[in-house]
Amino acid sequence: MAGGRTGRQRGLMMAATHPAADGVLVLGSAGFAGRAIVRHLAGSGRPVVALGRSERVGREGAVRRVRGSIEDAGLLADLLGQCRTIVHAASVTTPGTSAREPGLEVLGNLMPLSRLLELASAFPDRELIYLSSAGAIYGDGADGADEDTALRPRSYYGAGKAAAEAFLHACTATTSWRAVSLRPTNVYGPGQAIGTGFAIVPTLFGRALDGTPFPIWGDGSSVRDYCHVDDLARLVAAIVAAGCPAGFGRYNVASGHTASVLELVEACSQACGRPIAVERLPPRGVDVARVAPDGRAVQADFGWRAAIDLAAGLADTWAWFERDSGTSR
Repeated sequence: MAGGRTGRQRGLMMAATHPAADGVLVLGSAGFAGRAIVRHLAGSGRPVVALGRSERVGREGAVRRVRGSIEDAGLLADLLGQCRTIVHAASVTTPGTSAREPGLEVLGNLMPLSRLLELASAFPDRELIYLSSAGAIYGDGADGADEDTALRPRSYYGAGKAAAEAFLHACTATTSWRAVSLRPTNVYGPGQAIGTGFAIVPTLFGRALDGTPFPIWGDGSSVRDYCHVDDLARLVAAIVAAGCPAGFGRYNVASGHTASVLELVEACSQACGRPIAVERLPPRGVDVARVAPDGRAVQADFGWRAAIDLAAGLADTWAWFERDSGTSR
């Protein structure tokens, strides 16, 4: 063929001539959850390949860091030849960024996932752990939802997560791959950036640092479950060690540590030792009253329970923000 083989063709040839190694490939390794997952996998005894757009290149012990995009099918094929397990923690959107642009979900998240799944026939017997979102996919049914609760996403972000799960289910039904979708609640912890307009904990600590009021829409009574990123990463490491069950599995990841918006403002104020001012605004129709799904399935199948309570997790997170910002009490 004129011009040489494409990246995907090189990957397919590699799969035909080299058996799968025992590595773990983390997609989105430079992101908030991805960094924590790589850190927890580094001592697993298996080689780890960390792939991210802004990843620093090099090797640190068992971790090889690769800068690149999940949209590069040729690179993915090369890395799949070295890895048996894939952890998919990559996303280019938040509920806010795709709110008026559903195409961002399709082009930025679903298309790269589909290209990864196209490689399944050439790289058999892989396992994939995907990070979904309990808060985004259940909608109004999020309170007490178990894994069989109907999905009713109220955002394009949530619709994208639900669609990704459908693709994974189809992949496991038609190939030898196994997959697990984790549906965490509100994930927080050290390393979560201020100013994304998405996560409430770093937003609150950001307001504590700059003194501007935190907006509360409605009466502040809406409740969320909060899961520390290290608890989530510990679960991912446990599934990597145990292996994915046959077929496609779905698991809520809930810590059991819930708080209303007002309670969280107070808890963050306690953690940082300074009051956080609030601004009262009219209620928004898009807000779900309570997101606290049933997390018993993941406890039964993998023995996982959250180890970090909310007060300790917020104190840990504030300490990181203080170090990162150069401030002190």
